[in-house]
Amino acid sequence: MLHRLILPVLVLAFTLPATAQEFRVGGGYTGSNVTETGEEQWSGRAGYHLGADLQLGTTWFLRPGVHLLVRNLNYTLAGVDQNGDGYGTDVEFRYTDRSLRVPLMVGRNLIDASSDPAVNIYVLGGPTALFNLDADLHNDRLDVRTSAAQWYLGAGAGLTLGFLFLEGGYHVAMSNVFDGARFHTNPRVNLINLSAGIRLQLAN
Repeated sequence: MLHRLILPVLVLAFTLPATAQEFRVGGGYTGSNVTETGEEQWSGRAGYHLGADLQLGTTWFLRPGVHLLVRNLNYTLAGVDQNGDGYGTDVEFRYTDRSLRVPLMVGRNLIDASSDPAVNIYVLGGPTALFNLDADLHNDRLDVRTSAAQWYLGAGAGLTLGFLFLEGGYHVAMSNVFDGARFHTNPRVNLINLSAGIRLQLAN
């Protein structure tokens, strides 16, 4: 139900009148903070994101966007015998998924942005939807299915330097990674984003 609302929300956001608009293109690092490691000993590895956002407004702003997110996780299968006793060497596998990340952020510039100052600081927050494109699980013995959509609530802060921007944020998972429980633990994975890119002014 919720994913059906994303497209009309984006259409409205991109067509809303605003006193200032800018188009942002950038990318950067995505880290994964696994909140439930479980028996598989889930751990996050470095990933990345690339995308674009449209910012509408000056002091207060609305920022919808579309990003490609590549996320990497590791999990470990422990060597155990039929009695559950450990033996041998644990085997580590990698899980990688590629998703379409759709944030809808609301933010505020802390310095008057009407004159587009050379330096500004801002804070922002809001929901993000993650729509699965494809996933690889490097273990042929397991048949798992990634959730079609995952949901996040996040917040962050950023700095603009002329036509450049730097931004960081933390996004808390509201849903699990997998569809069903084919692992002993179906983890929730919070996301840490560090981004940099360019700002293109569209209107004053």
